[in-house]
Amino acid sequence: MNNITIIDTPLDYQPVYSDGLFFTISADTTDKYKFRYTYDIYVENQLVFQGKSTPNPSDLGVIDVSLVLQTYTENNPLAVYNTTPIYAHQTFPFSRPYQNQVVPYQVKFGYEYASTPLGVISGFTGVDDNIGLPEITDKLRKVYLGTMGVNGRATQQDFDFDPFVLSGTPVGADPTTTGLFLTNSPRIRNIASDEYYTLGFSNYYLNESSMLSEPYYVEYNYYDENGVLLDTEQYMNLQFNGGMLPSCSWVYPSYYNTVGTGDTTWNTMYVGAGPANIGTNFPSGTTQYTVQLFGHFTGTTSPPAPSPTPTPTPSTTPGCAQCFSYDITNPSLEYSAVVYYTECDRGPVRIITIPSNSVARIDCACQGSLIYEASLVVLIIDSCGGVPSPTPTPTPTPTPCVCESYTVTNTGSEAQLTVNWLDCDRVEQSIILNPLLGYGICACIGTVTASGSTYTIVDDGPCGPPTPTPTPTPSATPDCIPQVIYECTNICQGGECFCDNPTPTNVYAHPGVLPSDVGQFLYSDCGLTTIWYGDYEYGGIIYNASPITPICVVGGPC
Repeated sequence: MNNITIIDTPLDYQPVYSDGLFFTISADTTDKYKFRYTYDIYVENQLVFQGKSTPNPSDLGVIDVSLVLQTYTENNPLAVYNTTPIYAHQTFPFSRPYQNQVVPYQVKFGYEYASTPLGVISGFTGVDDNIGLPEITDKLRKVYLGTMGVNGRATQQDFDFDPFVLSGTPVGADPTTTGLFLTNSPRIRNIASDEYYTLGFSNYYLNESSMLSEPYYVEYNYYDENGVLLDTEQYMNLQFNGGMLPSCSWVYPSYYNTVGTGDTTWNTMYVGAGPANIGTNFPSGTTQYTVQLFGHFTGTTSPPAPSPTPTPTPSTTPGCAQCFSYDITNPSLEYSAVVYYTECDRGPVRIITIPSNSVARIDCACQGSLIYEASLVVLIIDSCGGVPSPTPTPTPTPTPCVCESYTVTNTGSEAQLTVNWLDCDRVEQSIILNPLLGYGICACIGTVTASGSTYTIVDDGPCGPPTPTPTPTPSATPDCIPQVIYECTNICQGGECFCDNPTPTNVYAHPGVLPSDVGQFLYSDCGLTTIWYGDYEYGGIIYNASPITPICVVGGPC
């Protein structure tokens, strides 16, 4: 019997430009002709390389996989802010690499030999002289695009990544041994006011078990020339800020339900640290500032729960007080949107990606479980899961419905607004509006209600019930329903797209034309005679009219 034994390995998480990534293996090579160790390298579960190693004088196989893995770790000047590609050096506050800077890999070992000096060479799995491909499997490891000092004793690897794991409060104001960024730059440096400067850091599970880096927020402290603190700003590591977590209630120890510990997408990230990155946020009189990440976690791992709590009796909607089906519209012409939600009949958090300018259907989700950062329009279709509708059906009345057109606007800057109404056929309708978004509806008088945020409801006049049959003669100017946009100023600051002083404005367009339809025209009057010109935000994108031309995505580069 002959078996492969793995004697030494690289670390779980190590820079690819080390002085070699060495595996040391052994087997019984006695009386084996033409013996060589064989190995297969897998990157992201795909076989990428097959190699062989001749035993050294001690009959050991010493295998360096670094050169192969270097070809799979990529360096690219682009980064990703949420879903928006940006230049990495312009990061603020957070971004992640556009391409793989960290790759997962696994190595399988076997051997080959011939039975006689001139015999045919056969390949063996590495277990009990079974013929086949290499099968002795090392665990999943990761390498990242980085370097370390040269080790003169290359087969005695010693690289300590612990100082770069952000798992606790930094020690002191100027830490040098804990909570470190991924750089050898001096901790204190002079920098011009127009310079960009970006720092890399580790993030999320760096191996499959316990090496967890938890940078929850970055803190900027601004000082005057006498060292007096002028102001402090903190930005959470949220997708809304270009980071990882969907919302403030999510914590790293539970996030593995959504992103596996073997995933490498988020293992390295960037934070903006230069004056040009921070832009106009500097208080007057600032002459120096500090940038520090904080990863101390003292809360609970309950949001989201690792698994749904079993209920003693069967239930169609575990953990949900109410379930709905939704249609979700992504109005962006360029970027996809990611939505997290809890499915009523299964319990765990699920993810869907909605392509640009398209609609997705969620069949049944817990009320209040939808999490998304993009500007989306969420329409409640109906209740599901056997739970009755949350709003009672109005008592029938002999009085016919009198329809009016309304513009409902969520004037709040943080919370979502839920709007309910009866349409002209007295059918219940509902919609969810993101902050600072408006929506036009046609509803029975007295049935429009809203909750969850501050809002305005503007009566735009009669809209009338739908005509049951087409009118054979040309109709006069149709009832016009204004569409709400948000007129902007200072839309580009320091290379980042903003919508300052958003002012709700009613505009008009030809039937079927939206304020996001590129090349179309907007008008300032119902008769469509006076063309409207200006910059405005609609659906998370800033446009110029007229004609409608996209300029940039709010929060992205411009």
